[in-house]
Amino acid sequence: MESPADFYDGLAATYHVLFDDWWAAAQWHGGVVAALLAARGVLPPALLLDCTCGIGTQALPLSAMGYRVTGTDISAQAVARADSEARARRLPVRLEVADVRVVDRVVHERQFDAVISCDNALPHLLTDADLSLALRSIRRSLRDGGVFLASIRDYDALKAARPPGTPISMYGSPGRRYGSGQAWTWSPDGAYVDITLFVLREESPGPGWGVSAHSTTYRALRRAELTSALNAGGFASVEWLSPLDAGYYQPVVIAQ
Repeated sequence: MESPADFYDGLAATYHVLFDDWWAAAQWHGGVVAALLAARGVLPPALLLDCTCGIGTQALPLSAMGYRVTGTDISAQAVARADSEARARRLPVRLEVADVRVVDRVVHERQFDAVISCDNALPHLLTDADLSLALRSIRRSLRDGGVFLASIRDYDALKAARPPGTPISMYGSPGRRYGSGQAWTWSPDGAYVDITLFVLREESPGPGWGVSAHSTTYRALRRAELTSALNAGGFASVEWLSPLDAGYYQPVVIAQ
């Protein structure tokens, strides 16, 4: 299995093909996150840190909405891609390579109004110790009363069902199709899941289909486990929203 840094380094150049239209999807993601933050008093031009920003799926649209955004990620290639996407859109996003477990050391001069970590990033932290380090570092990056918002997969349900993966999703038209799918291998106790993400691209003219595979491990982090870790990390208030209530594609947790 690849480390998170290697996994996302390998995906950085083709991450957009996980979506039919990455920028349109990013604007939707940013809009949902902005609405959830606004409901808790965090409005532009608030200072916002996306501590697992990837190629900028949330960070860039939030910058376009007027938030003063810093984005960090453990993947240098993802940060470079985010920087390229931000420059192409003339968005003033500050971007840095940083491990979420020590992100406050990189952004220590900033006391953010909000920190976000979306798209199932926290379950890359496989041990209680690493999760604790990350949440404490996030807490130190926030001003007093600041908001932490994260989204993860619904591992409470997934751990019970233990699905073998996700179906292939295809986009585009014949000759220029692309898509992705995942194969999952669960640990015997259901505490961890190894995933292999397949990225498919139809090459025309060319030999046909190009396929790349990227593998990593997630912790099947249940809501009660994350709530307990947030409380221990200094967050007194923890609220969970279902996808239906949040208007998002994953459960969302909001902590202060």
